[in-house]
Amino acid sequence: LVQKAKGDVTQEYMHSVADLMVLKGRPHFTVVRSFLVSDVTRAGFGDVDFGWGKAVYGGPAKGGVGAVPGVASFYIPFVNGKGEKGLVIPVCLPAQAMERFVEELDSVVNNSNVTKPTKSGPGSGFITSSL
Repeated sequence: LVQKAKGDVTQEYMHSVADLMVLKGRPHFTVVRSFLVSDVTRAGFGDVDFGWGKAVYGGPAKGGVGAVPGVASFYIPFVNGKGEKGLVIPVCLPAQAMERFVEELDSVVNNSNVTKPTKSGPGSGFITSSL
């Protein structure tokens, strides 16, 4: 779904959106029950050099930064001390959601209590999952 959405964005579409934003201003979006994830792996933060060498890390200092704190996280490229490439993903969630996220992630990493997605309750609009 994300790949398709990214593939549908053309240069013409971007110019059209930019023109619309100039005319009408930047739209506000609802953040109720929303979470934004942005892939900045190709932004080139690691290539920034202020004169004292290549960056060790480039990206937000902590999760939950931005115009609406706590609504966005970023995929950020990172190379550890062994030279292994990977991602750092700072995450900021409300306390109760973070506790649940930690439990779910722990069960996935430790292969314990991994369950298939299920409805939370009769008529519930929520789907629970072990990630």
